[in-house]
Amino acid sequence: PQVVLNHLYNLTQMQSTFGVIMLALVDGVPRILTLKEMLENYIKFQCEVITRRTQFNLKKAQDRAHILEGYLIALDFIDEVIAILRASKDQSEGKQALIDRFGLTEIQADAIVKMRLGQLTGIQQDKLHAEFDELMRKIEYYNAILTDEELCKQVIKDELYEVKEKFGDERRCKIDYSASSDFNPEDFYADDEMVITISHLGYIK
Repeated sequence: PQVVLNHLYNLTQMQSTFGVIMLALVDGVPRILTLKEMLENYIKFQCEVITRRTQFNLKKAQDRAHILEGYLIALDFIDEVIAILRASKDQSEGKQALIDRFGLTEIQADAIVKMRLGQLTGIQQDKLHAEFDELMRKIEYYNAILTDEELCKQVIKDELYEVKEKFGDERRCKIDYSASSDFNPEDFYADDEMVITISHLGYIK
């Protein structure tokens, strides 16, 4: 049976072996890496990806928080804001009046002016405060990721666990490191009777 099994291992895909050449681009240069170097470069690259992503999310959160600050100021002086907008000839004049009166930025004033008065008066102050507070927490977290390398690595770890939970399943094949020891070269020789002769000159036939 072992001879048959060895033939199956050798001549079919019942058992497969393969080599790995860990060739990768490192800073634009192709290099063959060790396993440790491969992991180190992967972590470095993931940190760069997370940094760029976090910078994008931080900018987005800061822009939204900036507009919300303007809305909250407008809510505190809602009657005066409405009066200023109604007295203005056009949006440009109203926007400049809000900037002069409340010290708003052009972006904040533009956002307030572009809202309908009904929207401005109907804004729920608690809802705005809740969104603003949530943005402040996100901004603090994003800044922490950008300044703390260990936190960046923790984000990598957490996201890898998420991938594992979503796509991971049990191994479907077996890795057997001892299988190669079962091979015996003599198993592949034909087991036939034969005659051996030795010539006068010492040659074996």
